[in-house]
Amino acid sequence: MNTNDLSLLKLMNLMSPTLPIGGFTYSQGIEKAIESNWITDFESAKKWLESQLLINLKFTDLPILMRLYKSVDSKNYKRVTYWSNFLLACRETMELRDEENNRGRSLAKLIESLEKDQAKEWSEILKTNHLLGYAFLSNVWNISIKKLLLGYSWSWLENQVAATVKIIPLGQTDGQKLLNEIIKKIPNVVEEAEIINDNEIGISQPAFVIASCLHETQYTRIYRS
Repeated sequence: MNTNDLSLLKLMNLMSPTLPIGGFTYSQGIEKAIESNWITDFESAKKWLESQLLINLKFTDLPILMRLYKSVDSKNYKRVTYWSNFLLACRETMELRDEENNRGRSLAKLIESLEKDQAKEWSEILKTNHLLGYAFLSNVWNISIKKLLLGYSWSWLENQVAATVKIIPLGQTDGQKLLNEIIKKIPNVVEEAEIINDNEIGISQPAFVIASCLHETQYTRIYRS
């Protein structure tokens, strides 16, 4: 098998919302936003998800993921620790921090089973957040940083669309349309995220944070966040 083909398959496996760390159990506030009628149909769902992509992913997740990737590549443990802590500081609610920690522990367990020898020096910090686990495995599996950023963005979007389709609910056709319309924006968002300066990282989005806070005390819910 071609090495590039294998790395692509490994990336697809790593970024699956279902496996390996159960991203499908998290809605990141969408469940509460729908209950509050902030998201009610296709158009409002599209606006909500586009705003997350253009703010949260562009200014937080993607630039931090890129820095973690480079820090692991250079074996700079100090920088890995710095950006891991910075990421957790950007998770502004209890649920978002818990999600980051839980997914980090799940991914660390997977890494332990797949790449035990190479993960020894990183074992404890890998448990703190899942972006670091993605950055680590991408280095080990020779997945380029560009593919990592694109794969992460796609995984996030697919998971959010799936949650939206289930809760509103939307039909499968509208779900595919929603996915295909927003996915066109991902390449530009990734390119823009790659040139963001350190002091631009971590822009907050109040509606997203409020939805997450309210979800913590939502009476009935099917998602963990």
